[in-house]
Amino acid sequence: MRNNSKLRFTTTLIVLTLIAFNILAAPLGVYAAASTQSKSDTTQDSYLSKNGGGYALSGQLKNVGFTTKLYDASNGMPTSDAMCLLGAKDGHMWIGGYSGVIRYDGSTFERMDTSNGLTSARGFFEDRKGRIWVGTNDNGVVVIDGEDSTHITYKDGLPTSSIRVFSEDGDGNVYIGTTAGLCYADSNLKIHSISHPLLDKDRILKLDADSNGKVYGSTAKGVIFAIDNANISGVFESAQLGIDKIYTIMADPTSAGNLYIGSESGDIFYGPFGTHANDMKRIASNGIGETQWLAYLCDRVWVASDSAIGYIDGDNLNILRDISVKGIEMMTQDY
Repeated sequence: MRNNSKLRFTTTLIVLTLIAFNILAAPLGVYAAASTQSKSDTTQDSYLSKNGGGYALSGQLKNVGFTTKLYDASNGMPTSDAMCLLGAKDGHMWIGGYSGVIRYDGSTFERMDTSNGLTSARGFFEDRKGRIWVGTNDNGVVVIDGEDSTHITYKDGLPTSSIRVFSEDGDGNVYIGTTAGLCYADSNLKIHSISHPLLDKDRILKLDADSNGKVYGSTAKGVIFAIDNANISGVFESAQLGIDKIYTIMADPTSAGNLYIGSESGDIFYGPFGTHANDMKRIASNGIGETQWLAYLCDRVWVASDSAIGYIDGDNLNILRDISVKGIEMMTQDY
């Protein structure tokens, strides 16, 4: 089971899962099985490492299709409220919303106890130590480390109690994006403020680190920024880069210093941080709409708008028009 990478995304009400199945040998909804190939097949290792709905959906598996499953309160989830997701390395899927935090082990949805601060969730993050960071909507941050947890609030230095996103730099500092600016927690979970006139009081909507540990981010007003050694090293407004309005960003995991930038028009721009749009690679929106989320999943760059998802293949954005769900918030993959 751990060789299957299912692609999941949240809408405002549900969780949708894409599960691969072999169209020649397996019934609908069953994971593609290694037994469909000979052990002597030289492609077996590659097949095993790319085995799941996300790979099937993006055409990376031959003779493999996919099926979708919607989870809500009618078929197992304690609630139909889902705003964020995390596929943790230990196999658990974390689901968050205004009504609390749910942990899913593949068969059972477990609602987490709220007594330790898990009253809601708008963002998750797993750091290099395997700790789960939960950003609540109105109660600060909860860091879960096995059976232990630490609750961090505005009293500890957070700019506000409303949290949205996280990322980790090469030194192990975890950056916290809030609805009123930015801060970071050091290795001792001590909070340090980071101030800039274009970031203070703005909603930080995305944080992402490249392979060198440099952190990039974007705000609700269309500002993008970079962080080096716990300091803001660059800030650009959308107009400065010749982009209508920047909605989200993603650091290229294969090429440090390069970003994918999602825009209001739906077009995706790619190139070095701070480069004008005229000098960046431009990938046409293909009608996907305002880009809400970018993520590198199942060896593809995936794009989500409010009502559609797609993936980048070369210079093209392929939209999955057979999947129609409204209110998409984000995407992730499991183990």
